[in-house]
Amino acid sequence: MNRRIFGNEFYRGAAGPLAMAMLVSLVAVLFVQPWWAGSWNDLAVVVRSGQIFTWPLVATAGAWAASRENRRGTEELLATLPRPSWQPFLVSWAALVLGAVLGIATAWGIAAMFVFPIATGSGTDWIAALLVCVPAHGAAAAFGMALGRLVRWRLIVLLTPALALLVYTAASWASWMSGYDALFTILLSAQVSTGSMYAVPSSALQAMWFAAIAASFLVLAVSRRRWLVLVPAALVAALTLLIASVPLNRHVVTDPVAMQEVCTTRGPTICVARYEEHVLGELAELGQPMLEKLHGIPGAPEELRFGSSANPDLPVYLHNTTVTGRLADPVQEREWLANMLVGTVPTCDGEPFYRVYQAAQSRLLENGRSLDREWMTAYFAARADCDTDATLALLN
Repeated sequence: MNRRIFGNEFYRGAAGPLAMAMLVSLVAVLFVQPWWAGSWNDLAVVVRSGQIFTWPLVATAGAWAASRENRRGTEELLATLPRPSWQPFLVSWAALVLGAVLGIATAWGIAAMFVFPIATGSGTDWIAALLVCVPAHGAAAAFGMALGRLVRWRLIVLLTPALALLVYTAASWASWMSGYDALFTILLSAQVSTGSMYAVPSSALQAMWFAAIAASFLVLAVSRRRWLVLVPAALVAALTLLIASVPLNRHVVTDPVAMQEVCTTRGPTICVARYEEHVLGELAELGQPMLEKLHGIPGAPEELRFGSSANPDLPVYLHNTTVTGRLADPVQEREWLANMLVGTVPTCDGEPFYRVYQAAQSRLLENGRSLDREWMTAYFAARADCDTDATLALLN
């Protein structure tokens, strides 16, 4: 590929504006909901999930680039020359893909500056999952360019975002109907559980799947023998079946390093998975004073532990953070911790039990007053036995 031709296409075509649009849209996605702060894996997940916004952008840029060549009559002009007519088309496609990748890389780099200072141990599978963005957006550019080249209607560019979004989501809809919802969730967004720090090791298959889709649209757009599209299309079908045959626990696995248990070293014990270690200090400030109030009360919890490799059956600690990894709403988090501490006994049905549960939470949250240990002891005893009479007595 001639570098000068590629450079002209990149700097004078849609690639530059596309890179800026990708950057702005992804930064907005990342910083509106910064739950990824502190985790490389979660950052990769958000970038992949952001494809629902960036895929239509790339497709629209591709439709505009192809429509521009139609208006210029480039295909008819090249038909009179010995140079293959598909070369400018592929140059334009490659420039768009590079523009999209640069936009994604820049947005990721901005977010990475916030992750790096506080990120704790994790594996490297997230790198492969992130790199799938390249063939994924290559497929988007190919779809848009095929649409712009084959549909000679100027308004097609305006309709491309909606059509691209429809194509992007149709796979998920079809998978729900066929029972393969997990397959396309993985393929299209690498959506994983933020609480379990899942990694996606099947990235090579995903990359080939998107590359085959890109090849299908490119062949459809430039080949004079349209039947040749059956070759990459058959590859898409084969890869879809191959990926669907792989069990979900082979696609998505827990990151063992990130799920190691980390606990406080002073005061009452509070433990989280290693990937949440950056909020452990704040959790200790919020939870340890309440644990100290409950210390020695029969039936009351003596520690707080969340899901990790040591305690896989416990609920994971989910929270909202700022971009610096700090708890976004410490007051709300403290209330949630109080809920856990007074609700760690069997739940009893009935309004009285719910009312006394709220009263226990309020007493535990009160600052500047010692806890009524006699009342709290009776509370835990009544909850443990689901004693309605004892519960009603606590409310009087």
